[in-house]
Amino acid sequence: MKKIIFLIIVVVVVVVLLFLAVKGCQNRGSNQPLNTATVEKGNISKTVVATGKVEPLYKAEIKSKIGGLVKQFFVEEGDHVTFGQKLVKIIPGVTPVEMVLTRTEVKAAAYDKTVAEKQYLRTKELLEQKMISPEKYDRAEADYRTAKARFYAAMARLRVLEQGSNVKSVIEGVEISEQDLREIEKETKEAISSMTLNAPISGIILSRDTDKGSAVIPISSAYGGTVIMTIADVSEKHFRGDVDEADIGKVNLGLPVKIYVEAYPDEPFKAKLTHISPQGREEEDIVNFEIRATINDLENKLRVGMSADAELILEEHKNVLVIQEGAIIYEDGKTYVNVKDDTVQEGKRKVEITKGISDGLRTEILSGLEEGQVVIIPR
Repeated sequence: MKKIIFLIIVVVVVVVLLFLAVKGCQNRGSNQPLNTATVEKGNISKTVVATGKVEPLYKAEIKSKIGGLVKQFFVEEGDHVTFGQKLVKIIPGVTPVEMVLTRTEVKAAAYDKTVAEKQYLRTKELLEQKMISPEKYDRAEADYRTAKARFYAAMARLRVLEQGSNVKSVIEGVEISEQDLREIEKETKEAISSMTLNAPISGIILSRDTDKGSAVIPISSAYGGTVIMTIADVSEKHFRGDVDEADIGKVNLGLPVKIYVEAYPDEPFKAKLTHISPQGREEEDIVNFEIRATINDLENKLRVGMSADAELILEEHKNVLVIQEGAIIYEDGKTYVNVKDDTVQEGKRKVEITKGISDGLRTEILSGLEEGQVVIIPR
């Protein structure tokens, strides 16, 4: 009997303690401060976000027409250059075997030129004496001109490979006229000029991708040639980025854009949308469309290659009533908020509103609220 009474007492005590605990939790919950927000005036915009980079107006990769070695750089990374300015000099890379073959070519071309010249002069005399037909003379003249062209080209090639060898010392026993010397010099200058690469545009040297003494592959090769350096025209900067296919239908050319970079987090740069790619690009089952926007950077703060985010402003309203997005209640196709009201027992009253655009954090209020009213944000 005593055990039964003891168990009853224990059960009663436990029930009482549980009741007090629950009651205390309810009281504490009812005493918690309400999460509120004030209706205020401000600017709000509806945007589409794109991620990308800051890029120059134009960018040019400098490659060589000839294969060889980098002999000299005339500019360095970060230098400003103008159109036509000398950038780098390339010297042909040649093996001893190639040198021997080139010298042999020159000698053979010189002998062919001598023979063709004698044959041409003989046929010319015979034509004047009307002992041969004009056709034979024309053939002899063509052979002579061809032999001269081959000799000039071979000689110029040898001089380029030897970096300006003496003409007469190369061909001993072969008569070379002053006209021949002038033609060889002309061919040599044209070949040597192709060894010095000049700036195709005015701009800044973004990168120098090779070092002095490095081997370069010509642009005519199957590999497309070695990139020696890169020049960019930074007189105008662009944002290049991607917009998700779900948002691309909302954007149009000419939209105002705000560009944000990590270097200036609180300073958006104004821009204007100038290009929308007509074709999407799929990566990892996600389709994006490339866009470009011209950036207004008068103080030249931005650097090419900076990561950037862009806000494409679809619609913007200034000096309008706004509240936090979390305060809005959606019921039965209508929109409400709970306005704080100490005159009623609940401390709040539900008010129907008409909302405008939203930026995801705040919402524009078209009707139903006034500036300064306090709304309750549901937990």
